[in-house]
Amino acid sequence: MVMCMPIMVKAQSFDVPSADMSLDIPDSWYTFTRDNLDGNTEIEDLGLTIDIMNEIMLENDVYVDALNEELEFLVYIVDTEDIGSLTNYHDFEIEDLGEELVNLNGADTYDIFKNDYKFVRVEYEDSGYYIIDYYTIVDDRAYTFSAQKESEFSDAEKTTVEEIMNSVYFDNFVPTSNDKETVIVAVGIGLVVVLGVVAIVIAKVKDKNESKENV
Repeated sequence: MVMCMPIMVKAQSFDVPSADMSLDIPDSWYTFTRDNLDGNTEIEDLGLTIDIMNEIMLENDVYVDALNEELEFLVYIVDTEDIGSLTNYHDFEIEDLGEELVNLNGADTYDIFKNDYKFVRVEYEDSGYYIIDYYTIVDDRAYTFSAQKESEFSDAEKTTVEEIMNSVYFDNFVPTSNDKETVIVAVGIGLVVVLGVVAIVIAKVKDKNESKENV
């Protein structure tokens, strides 16, 4: 009898000082960060230049852009104020943020994804893309980890995305057992993300579609 074992995808760790974080991306993917563009010859493989990639990242608040033939994984960051870190909030407070994200994205539901940190995860479709987003806030920086593709995610792809998320380490996270945040502030988190991070993600996807249509 032959035992079928899961195939572990070899990954490379990327330190992203500009994002105060690190994460692991499969070796076979193209991975660009704001910190690894200089001298990166893989940019030319995609028909781009360092200047163009820098411009894309700066204009869209992108700090990581990793992709293979099927999907793209992006990390967006916008600054917030007086929020702290989402992981230090109670789950019932984070639910307010989840509801805001569901309403804005037209998703069916959300869940709170937990490892060493807390994220709000939503799945939805927009402009012909299937999208899985993980949202969190760390030290007043709002992070969106967004996996995007033009067809439905397979179970294996969802597992790969989850493995990437489990590898994320935030340099700027400080845990606290004395939460000063309140439910009212948690509603404010939702509004901040709605006006900032989510708008950026949706604009990024729509820009992709428009670019493809014009080719």
